Amino acid sequence: MSESFEELEERYRAALNRVTEANRVLREVMGDPKPLALGEELPELTRAQRAAQNEAMKAWQEYVPLRDLYWATRWGREGNPPKS
Repeated sequence: MSESFEELEERYRAALNRVTEANRVLREVMGDPKPLALGEELPELTRAQRAAQNEAMKAWQEYVPLRDLYWATRWGREGNPPKS
């Protein structure tokens, strides 16, 4: 049995929300990015920072294929292909 468009859209929205939340947490934990000055030591990453980076990466890895599948399916359903 194949997935309905509504089920795919629900999974897509959940993945998008996960990416949004993971990136919000990452920004909170990491703070504003700042360039390193010449000769400055690399900052150490805390366990919380590494966990936030890992979650953000995993969220994106799940989201990207779902995004592509969702929009390919939606464009096919609506007969409205993207304009390049």
